[in-house]
Amino acid sequence: MSEVAQMVGVTKRFGDFAALDAIHLTVSPGEIRGFLGPNGAGKTTAMRILVGLLHSTEGETRVFGGDPWSQPEVRADIGFLPSDPGFYGRMTGKALLDHFAALSRREPVLREHACTHLRMSDADLKRQVRHYSKGMRQKLGVLQAVQHDPQLLILDEPGEGLDPLVLNGLIALLRERRDAGRAILFSSHVLAEVEALCDQVTMIRAGRIIGEGTISELAQHRARQVVVDLADPALEIHLAGGELIDSTGARRTFSHHGPIQPLLAELAALPALDVKIQEASLDEVFMEYYGDAEHA
Repeated sequence: MSEVAQMVGVTKRFGDFAALDAIHLTVSPGEIRGFLGPNGAGKTTAMRILVGLLHSTEGETRVFGGDPWSQPEVRADIGFLPSDPGFYGRMTGKALLDHFAALSRREPVLREHACTHLRMSDADLKRQVRHYSKGMRQKLGVLQAVQHDPQLLILDEPGEGLDPLVLNGLIALLRERRDAGRAILFSSHVLAEVEALCDQVTMIRAGRIIGEGTISELAQHRARQVVVDLADPALEIHLAGGELIDSTGARRTFSHHGPIQPLLAELAALPALDVKIQEASLDEVFMEYYGDAEHA
């Protein structure tokens, strides 16, 4: 099976409001897919359909070849972290993790390893959850999702509230699970985290998919910045696919669209002292996609 999870033409309406509009989404083994979009874009709705908590109005959802809504047995191999998870406050962290392990009917084979990555000590797990900070509750939420080593992880804003050291541990843990062949779908507002971690990115806005691919593929739609320091300040230069946006002394700054190889050949022929090419960041790609969508 090439995909662990697949949504084909999925629409979800709440009355007259379409939270999802005929979306297609796949998550494959050994892949971390970032799911990006502003609040209200439809990310959480899509994730809840994938784990069988909501039923789509139209379209087909398959997880491990089954329908998570009508075939609940497929959910046993899913790890799900909802946004802002709620827990029984009077239970200890360990008791709560044991409770989730019993519900999944799977041994918590990764609990100790994940606790190390997330800096969750035995003393922490012995405390009642009502005494946890927001970051501690978030760590507990990640732990209940990953502890049984599921084939599919669906994580809604897993880095929310985590300090930088714990976030680094989370990233390392997710990379390990990807390398072990697990499929991971997660949403995040931290674009640097997505850029460092994701193999594929899907962008959604107002319930519709507006961009999909690797980060480098998406970046091709965004202009790169080219800065050329010339030997002769009076020299006028032109770059195919480039727009001059600044000329100061011997420095020329261009906004450039197009393939990189012809650009490199042009730059190599110039009497330049120095050249800098800055590729578009995911932040820039994200803003351009959503800016374009806003004015569409």
